[in-house]
Amino acid sequence: MLIDRSLVEAALPGYTVEGDLGKGGYGLVLAGQHRLIGRKVAIKILLDTSDDPDLRARFLSEARVLAELDHPHIVRIHDYVEHQGTCLLVMELLSGGTLKQRMATGKLSPETICAIGIAASAALATAHSHGVLHRDVKPDNMMFDGAGLLKVTDFGIAKIFDGAETTASAILGTPRYMAPEQIMGGRLFPSTDLYALAGVLYEMLADRPLFGRQMAVQPLTHHHLSVMPEPLTMVPAPISAVIMRTLAKEPGARFSDASELAQELAAAGTRSFGPGWFARSEVKVRVDDDIRAALGGTGTGMHSGAAPTVRASGNFPAGGPGGPGYPPGPGQQGPGQQGPGQQGPGQPVGGGYRGQPQGHPHPGYPGTGAQLPGMSRPGQPGYSQTGFNQPGYGQPGYGQPGGSTPHPRPLQGPPSTTPAPGPLTPPGSTPQPRPVGPPPGATPQPAPLGRPGPTRPFPGQPGQGGSNFGGQGWGGANAAPTQRPPVQHTPPGSQRPPGHRNQDSNDNSRTLIIAAVVFVLVVALTVGLVVALSGGGNKDHGGDEVRSSPANAAAYSGAAVTVQGLSPYSLSIDDQGALLITSLATDRLQKISATGSVSDLAGTGSGGFSGDGGPATAAKLDGPGSAVTDGKGNIYIPDARNYRIRKIAADGTISTIAGTGVAGYSGDGGPATAAQLKSAEKLAVAPDGSIYIADYENHRIRKISTDGIITTIAGTGVDGYSGEGGPATAATLNGPNDVEVASDGTLYIANLGSDTIQKINTDGTIHTVAGTGEQGYSGDGGPATKAQLSIPSVSLGRNGTLYIADYGNNRIRKVDANGTITTIAGTGSEGSSGDGGPATEAKFTDPSSVVEDSTGALYIADSGNNRIRRIAPDGTITTIAE
Repeated sequence: MLIDRSLVEAALPGYTVEGDLGKGGYGLVLAGQHRLIGRKVAIKILLDTSDDPDLRARFLSEARVLAELDHPHIVRIHDYVEHQGTCLLVMELLSGGTLKQRMATGKLSPETICAIGIAASAALATAHSHGVLHRDVKPDNMMFDGAGLLKVTDFGIAKIFDGAETTASAILGTPRYMAPEQIMGGRLFPSTDLYALAGVLYEMLADRPLFGRQMAVQPLTHHHLSVMPEPLTMVPAPISAVIMRTLAKEPGARFSDASELAQELAAAGTRSFGPGWFARSEVKVRVDDDIRAALGGTGTGMHSGAAPTVRASGNFPAGGPGGPGYPPGPGQQGPGQQGPGQQGPGQPVGGGYRGQPQGHPHPGYPGTGAQLPGMSRPGQPGYSQTGFNQPGYGQPGYGQPGGSTPHPRPLQGPPSTTPAPGPLTPPGSTPQPRPVGPPPGATPQPAPLGRPGPTRPFPGQPGQGGSNFGGQGWGGANAAPTQRPPVQHTPPGSQRPPGHRNQDSNDNSRTLIIAAVVFVLVVALTVGLVVALSGGGNKDHGGDEVRSSPANAAAYSGAAVTVQGLSPYSLSIDDQGALLITSLATDRLQKISATGSVSDLAGTGSGGFSGDGGPATAAKLDGPGSAVTDGKGNIYIPDARNYRIRKIAADGTISTIAGTGVAGYSGDGGPATAAQLKSAEKLAVAPDGSIYIADYENHRIRKISTDGIITTIAGTGVDGYSGEGGPATAATLNGPNDVEVASDGTLYIANLGSDTIQKINTDGTIHTVAGTGEQGYSGDGGPATKAQLSIPSVSLGRNGTLYIADYGNNRIRKVDANGTITTIAGTGSEGSSGDGGPATEAKFTDPSSVVEDSTGALYIADSGNNRIRRIAPDGTITTIAE
């Protein structure tokens, strides 16, 4: 990206402009110096915003947020200028690099990691006290000044809470660290930022990603919503307890605010490392009196250069936490509300409990012999793999004040489906079904076992039992189950947020509750949906019969072959019958020929970006989402975490054909190589050579024409589920992660957030062909448009057949040419059994892709088992690669 420095100097005549400092989501960052006082600065530049007023608004929002926040661990702003359509933010220069860069130099000591957590928590406490959520806490957004003082930066997508505006207007953030409620597009809390911070601390302590390995959007979202990370057995139990509590799936099971996290982390450090541990950390931290007390006194253990600061948590807006301008946490009451455990207006109850006395570990965490936060054991009331046992998760309907998690943002629906407005609903909006607590008149559900809540009070905290809407009553072993309220559905013509659903479990009796909204993430995000519909289509939802485009050759059908580092995410079959496999764990594209020979096509096995202009086997990839051929020997790969689309020519040379390497949205109407993408994992190639991209976090479908020009052909950039029957360019999409094109030009997309498959006819209109917009499992034997799906990926088959790898349901499903859906493989239970028998009795773990060859055999990426499995035309299943 080039910029005319004279333009910057004209806008900032009081500064000299020096070298480049790097690139960000907005544009360039330049070094500068004040001409008179010599102060070194960083100049963050957002170029012409005339075609994207929302981007300018976010940039200005960051300036306003930073101007209000005064804390030694938050980057300072000196000036903001707009000049000839260019926006410039003048900030303090942080010459010590990012936390990500420091992590790359080697593992940090546990003392240093805890000190980083305390500093970042103190910064977030100040932001939260001003009613501001960061929403994108990650190592890139924590930097160090020249003296080694940590600073939280990049408040560009921060959310300012005012009045009833308590949910994200879009799922923004980084999927790797995104909290479940942010992925769902629901109400956000201070603990949303704390979840992300805990993810960063976990990775540094464990020296591995949060869920053990690098993941694509689809499995990553599933894990954030449904799977607790492995316990931190490599660190002392008090440290592990603090981190794991902050990673609880339910917002109310985490610490209620950032100041509490800082104090608990400081106390855990003292219990684990002894007095004076703070002095052994490798970063400088400035702390307040409460944190110094948790460290063991005002003079003991303080790092050189540390100094007292104003208490970050002491400046909440009127009403305190939960008062005007600040969202109450789960289990908290708003002003004037009453409920079990109420302590006064805006004061925390239930999930807002402020922790054990310092020096005493919380019950229910690793190292104490009890379960993790938000996680009951099998056989105990409310057990679930996800930990969504708190009020507000797993039940539709409206909960009573103080006992349920506030609903996701209100969205418009048809008048006939309008329920009564919820307590946080802005005037004129129509609330939609949401996961909440018990219906009016019922007793609020408790916090997870092992910690305080309405049914498990500590001394002096009133409370009472309630039902968990999922089996055994919370009131005791003999309590009767309470029936779940009926599910409300919203027609596809209106916007609605997807909800959680309890689903069949594996042999270990785990209840799988998966919710998906995007991501963005929407949130988020946010999950791999491989979409393509062929054949008859659904005449109720889109028109003429579709001409399908299955593979033209038979793929390998022999005994299982060994593929090094196999971690299959997406499958395709080329014209010679070779299976093309994207393996995310090794960042490779691999091939199994029709005769069973195995080879690498691209990637070195080490994530990164390199190699353009050379052989693809020597190039680095980072998150290859799929591989698609064009019939001319070329292979196209969405290099998702490099924010590029890359091409492997027939001679094996790799190049970039779209994307700048910087995440964002820009470039429509110009060359694709100058456009910004954001987490695009899937693409499709049309017969004429045009390329269609599912631009996941931008909530758009984009097209690269044969002359290399990129445009948007579907989606407005705002997440949602609307526009049925109208022009696709006016429809809202919710995290489209997959796209395919049929031979007649009909385009098929899949939306993560709405768990639907839609098609765009050649006349440009959009129609739903599968899914209700509600996540779950239902509908076999009936119309696909009335069936529930859970994180589906799909592909075209022969004779108008649509195949769906129903990832969250651990099933393979089929939609015939008449639009009827059935399950053809998988029992719904997690596992890896069934080879040699009927596919309907086999078990999968997270099937992420399915593709058909010319014989009618199906090939399945059984991603959770690191296998590729084949269903023969007679219905027998086998493993062909592992």
